[in-house]
Amino acid sequence: MGYDVHITRRQNCWDEEGQDIRAAGWEAVVAADLGLMEVPLWWDSGRIVSKNPSDAVIATTAEVAKTLGARVQGDDSEYYAA
Repeated sequence: MGYDVHITRRQNCWDEEGQDIRAAGWEAVVAADLGLMEVPLWWDSGRIVSKNPSDAVIATTAEVAKTLGARVQGDDSEYYAA
């Protein structure tokens, strides 16, 4: 199954409603830092997801979250600091 971390603007990453991260916003962040194409992150239904991330990928997600005005939340409801 695996463990995911999510970059989200919603109260909780699994919430159906709340402020989405638009695909165009994610694409703009990737275009500004092409190195992100090498990191296992993908846009899904208003959030950015990484499956089974390493500590380095979690650190990257925290930086991306700051850029997007969002935060990083894991599957166990915990938040990761930037």
